[in-house]
Amino acid sequence: MRFREGRFLAGNFISTVGVDFRTKVVSIDETKVKLQIWDTAGQERFRSVTHAYYRDAHALLLLYDVTNKTSFDNIRAWLGEIKEYAQDDVVIMLLGK
Repeated sequence: MRFREGRFLAGNFISTVGVDFRTKVVSIDETKVKLQIWDTAGQERFRSVTHAYYRDAHALLLLYDVTNKTSFDNIRAWLGEIKEYAQDDVVIMLLGK
């Protein structure tokens, strides 16, 4: 939320259900770039929904919980899906929170 809204939000957060979408315009070297940020659910039951969002992505951020080893172990499965459904030149970033 800080990236889009310019501030942190207090309180606890719940996991994304399905898909959430945000847009932000940023300037890079005096060029305006429109970012479309898609937050897809990480739970197994939503995996079939996320495939469609890989197809046109230029970059993918994989986030895991540094206090939860299982969330890190799940990265391998996400990378397999990305390899199958995303463009070959997609940029992938792994982030621990």
